Amino acid sequence: MRTRLLGEDTEINAVDQARREARLLGQMEHQGEAPTRIVSQLNEQLSGAQGPEFKRMLARELKPQLDRLAEQVEQATTENRRKIAAFISRSAHMAGSENAATFEKMLAETASAEARHLAAFPGAGVVDRVSELQAALRCAASPAYRAMLVDKSRGHIERLARDTMRLPTNQFHDVLVLFLSTSEALGRVGCNTMSKAFLAGALDPGSADAAGKLVKALGPALLEAPGGGNWAVRLMLNQAESGKHDVAAALGQCLQDIIRQSRERCGPMLGAVQTAVDKGELLERSQKLDGHVSTLAELLPMCALLLAARNVVPGGGNGPLVTEALVAVASLDAVGATDSGQRLLRQTLIAEEQGEPSFLGIVPVAMRPLGHPRILQLLSECGLAAPHYRNGGSLFVQRVARQVFRALSGVVLARSQKGESEEAHRLLGSALCQHAALYGMNQEGGQLAAELLERLRANPDPEQAPRVMAELDGVARTHLSPYRTGHVESLRALVMALAERDPLAAPRSAGTRRRVGAAPVMKAMEMERTFIVQAKKLQAEREATRAEQKAAAKASPAKDPQAKASAAKVPAKAPSAKAPSAKAPSAKAPFAKAPEMAPEVPPAEPPPPAEKKPVDDERWREGTNARHLERTHVFQMMQRKPRHQDPGEETAPIEPPAPGIPRLRG
Repeated sequence: MRTRLLGEDTEINAVDQARREARLLGQMEHQGEAPTRIVSQLNEQLSGAQGPEFKRMLARELKPQLDRLAEQVEQATTENRRKIAAFISRSAHMAGSENAATFEKMLAETASAEARHLAAFPGAGVVDRVSELQAALRCAASPAYRAMLVDKSRGHIERLARDTMRLPTNQFHDVLVLFLSTSEALGRVGCNTMSKAFLAGALDPGSADAAGKLVKALGPALLEAPGGGNWAVRLMLNQAESGKHDVAAALGQCLQDIIRQSRERCGPMLGAVQTAVDKGELLERSQKLDGHVSTLAELLPMCALLLAARNVVPGGGNGPLVTEALVAVASLDAVGATDSGQRLLRQTLIAEEQGEPSFLGIVPVAMRPLGHPRILQLLSECGLAAPHYRNGGSLFVQRVARQVFRALSGVVLARSQKGESEEAHRLLGSALCQHAALYGMNQEGGQLAAELLERLRANPDPEQAPRVMAELDGVARTHLSPYRTGHVESLRALVMALAERDPLAAPRSAGTRRRVGAAPVMKAMEMERTFIVQAKKLQAEREATRAEQKAAAKASPAKDPQAKASAAKVPAKAPSAKAPSAKAPSAKAPFAKAPEMAPEVPPAEPPPPAEKKPVDDERWREGTNARHLERTHVFQMMQRKPRHQDPGEETAPIEPPAPGIPRLRG
């Protein structure tokens, strides 16, 4: 980051800029500004095109101040405290994982204050208290903050579960749906902690037949909130770990029925999407499938978790529950082609960037069992295209990779167009490195591919797309995936999307407004290229307008033949006094036949050229740069020296103004 002052050689580097922003926040604290206002300003400073050096320096400078602000969170209102949690979570994400220690105390104190508020919440009903817990978890997008809040609220969750089991059947169903919806915002650690706390309160030794009531209500509740499938699997795994295998088996049967119902709801439409022959047919069939596949799409992370824990689930690795989950994962290429599937993939890639594990890692692992003859026959009976899973499942992996990187391209381009270059770079590198096996590379090859595509993202050029694809193919030949699946061709859609990005098409919304004096949202090369393109377009429009005016002026006398003949006979005349010309006299005008002139006088100095006003004629602006003119003027004024008058020099008297001219004062 460099900021050049007008006409000077002084530059502000990233370190000076970070210290200046840190001093600004320090002044706000000394002036008594609220913590909400300070963390909002910090969030705005970290947004935009600042580089990692600026963010690292700013985080180091602000750590003492944020530690002091953490002690004031307790006095904030509920609304302001949740705003602080949201701002700090986003700031920690933008600063990167290497600067997480700066925001750790602030997040911990905010989570502690929120947990005390939840424990003392005055709501009388269980539904109100669970809704308040859900709102507290969803206000901040940081997995670390949510995990800390759940851990500090374990006692509160146990009391909620105990009160929930005492409700009648219809109210118990509604509260269980709320718990499942709340768990959607949790990561792996937070979801496991919440499931253990819920079981500790729900299956209390004093409650009779609590396990049967939970098993009976879990199936219908999971159909209404399928995004909480991971929490349901954690309930089953924790019961199996504690030795209650009968309850775990009952929960496993419930999950198996839910997966089968959601898959059968799609019917043969999954196979129809897989066998589409062109893009038009694929679009038509995927739109038709989108109305039936939402539940199955949200259950896919749960199915991947069952496959990952296949050795400890009821029935073992070859049991019916694992088989049903495997068949559901086999439909990922068809589900990913729909809008619901693309939404799921985008959320998964963003969660991966924040450090959460992803269900996409199970795809290369599942290729070997999917090629088993028994599973192939089952896939054919379910309406899926069995040939996609033969020969190591390479065709299935390529189709899944195409949909994954299609979802990735949308998020990366959106961040790039909003000026979040660092966030786009981080997401692109995270996805390409973690899912290198999907396009046939190992971990080292994924890092090289991320570097190639990052250069293309920073400087988009459609002509460079074939060269990048050739380089990716060369990297894949020397860095083969250990799974021997996937192909570089799956990255073509991502490469073309990055190469054809138009910097002039960047949207400007209310979320991208920036304060005065902040760093530009585009890089210097992008700003210069944008200015040149706009200047060339404006110059071409003006030249076309002048050409039309000249053509019209030449064609007007030619329309009247009599006027043309008279003009040929009559010699050229002097310009009329009624229509004075603003332009200088042309060199082709005849001077011999000019009217008589006054007696000759000594030649005077040529008058200075008349000043051209921008109101009368805007052509003087062409080829000029406002920044260059301003810098030149400032430089000339700085180089100008004051004129010293000699002692013997006489000062000319000031003549009074002519009569009739008003005299101005000041």
